[in-house]
Order: sequence, then structure tokens, then C-alpha cells
Amino acid sequence: MKELIYWLWLMSLEKVSIKQKNLLLEQFISPEEIFSLSPEALAKTKVLDQSTVNYFCQSRSLEKAKQDLSYLDKNNIQLIPRGAPEFPVALTNLYMPPLGLYARGNLSLLHAPLSIAIIGSRNPSVAGEKYAKLFSQSLSAVGVTIVSGLADGIDGKSHWSSVNELGSTIGVLGTGIDICYPRVNKKLFERMADKALIITEFNLGEKPLPYHFPQRNRIISGLSQGVLVIEARRKSGSLITVNHALEQGKNIYVIPGDIGGANWAGGNQLLKEGAKLVTEPRDILEDYIIFDRSAQNQNETRDQRTLKMATPEEQLLFDLIKKGYRTIDELVACTGLPINRINSLLTMMEIEEIIMIKYGNIALI
Repeated sequence: MKELIYWLWLMSLEKVSIKQKNLLLEQFISPEEIFSLSPEALAKTKVLDQSTVNYFCQSRSLEKAKQDLSYLDKNNIQLIPRGAPEFPVALTNLYMPPLGLYARGNLSLLHAPLSIAIIGSRNPSVAGEKYAKLFSQSLSAVGVTIVSGLADGIDGKSHWSSVNELGSTIGVLGTGIDICYPRVNKKLFERMADKALIITEFNLGEKPLPYHFPQRNRIISGLSQGVLVIEARRKSGSLITVNHALEQGKNIYVIPGDIGGANWAGGNQLLKEGAKLVTEPRDILEDYIIFDRSAQNQNETRDQRTLKMATPEEQLLFDLIKKGYRTIDELVACTGLPINRINSLLTMMEIEEIIMIKYGNIALI
């Protein structure tokens, strides 16, 4: 609790840049040690000029930090400082890592085994909305965590489709965590705070300033193994996220669009530059999940083949279905797995074209 007070104090110093804060943290053990530095010691760091040193010394008070901590406690908001076990390791490797994250919701999603960012236009076409819903729902159904910026348009559609599936979605804000922006997403904001996860590096009360959004985009890509672009203009926030992702060595996926449409021009350009063209969720999943479909005698039926499943749980379901278990209730009873996990595995097996489900009955293809 005492340590968080000093993190809140350091994060709230408005006239000290995040770069300067990071440089100070490289030289000193903790925010508490930084708080206690004399003006002479600060000047010797060569990180702050004299006017900033003066501001720093004038701001050496913990009262606001204590008030903020009280607000966090009352509103079920957690502060995750860098170095805490919950803080994602991937974010510590960023060029300009956040000092900490304010969070509401399920913190385990920060360590999800596979996260994919979905980004795109704030004013998408009907086709763009359809693809956002299809991909986010299908990926979420097989356990992928969807990361986006909780903006209107593609972001919002992706979050809604994921939270209505398994709830595995993370919204990264460009404001303080006590501010919902845009207001049209208020219902989604509250739903995600309850069932999924909302995070931000910006302090309480910070408004949606223009420079906040490019800054938050590095966190969207940083949390993800890959970035899916749906309907983006040539000059857009989506391409800023892509640039961050490329610097971080992440995979870039693009759904192709109308070659004459301005809203699709950015994504189509990325395809020219080497991004992976995708037309179905499997195109993304195959980069992370092993699909072993060795050529077999064409006269063999699927039931006669020995297939290597992606996971032991899939293999268990495959073996049970092969033995004649045909309903979800039967699989739940035999495996002891939760029904939502069974549904996720079956959806994955459908995408892999191992099974088909019709009127509640499951059959091998």
C-alpha cells in the first residue's frame, strides 16, 4: 500500500515526461527513493533541467496520491506498477514502457497465452463491421484474447463480439480509467469492466487528448502476438499501431477490401508491403496452432485416421467422439471440463474441419 502511494505520486507529475520518469527509474531503486532526492541530487542526474527540478520539489506531496488511492479502493480499480507480478513482461520491453497500469476487471487476461489486436476504422462500412464481428467472435470462441482501443467502430464491434462469447477481451484507453470515451460506449465500458478487462496508463481524470491515442497504441500492439487490420485509411491511428507492432516484431494481418475505397486503402497498402492476407480466422490461428493433416490414403475415412490434435484436451474430445459420444452434455460428463471450455474446443475443431455440429449432434468429418 505504501509503495503504491509513491508510484501514484511519480505517475502524476505532469511536467515530467514519461521518458524522464523512465530514466530516473533506471538510476534509482524505486519511486520512494526518487521522492526523497534533494534538488542537488536531481540536478546531478542530468535528466531534469532546473525548471523541472524546481517543479519536482514543489510537487513533493503525497496528499493527492493518497486521495487517488482511496478512489481506486472504493471503485475496485487496481494499480499495477511496473515490476509487479501482474505487470505484463511484454510491456517492459517497449521503447517507452508505461510506469504502471490502472485496471478494472480480470487481470489474468494480461497473461493470456494468445492475444490478437483487432483495429480499424471508427466509421466502418457494413462489410467492415461484419468482419470485425466474425473474426473477434471466432477467435474468442477458441480462447484467443482480443485487444483493442475501446473506440467506436471496429474497436467497439470487436469488443462486443468477444465479450458476448467468452469475455476474453482487453480495452486499452486513451484516458483515465474513470472516463468513458466515447460516451456511446458506456454500456460496453461497464460490461467489460465487469466481465473482461479495461486498462490505461493515464492517471485519474485525464481527458481524451489527441496525443494520448498514438501513445496508447504501443500498448495495444505490445500486449498482442499479432495485429489484425480491418478497413483502415492510409493515414490513420490503425497504421500507427501497425508501426509499433512492426518495431516490436509482431505479425500483421489484413483483410483485403475495395481497391477503390479510401477506408480500405491503408490495409491494401500493408498487403503490398508484405502483411499477411487473411480471409478467415484459421489464417491467423495457423501461425500459432499446429495443424497436423498429413496426407493419408484417400480411401481412408476420417474415423480410420490417427490425427494429432493441437492440444491434449482436443485429443480427448476427438477420442470420445470417435467412440460414439455425440452431445455436449455427454462430453462434459465424461471429461469433467467446464461447458464453456468444451464449446471453445469444439469450435476450434470445427474451424480445423475435424468435426461438424448439426442440431446439437457432433460428428467427425
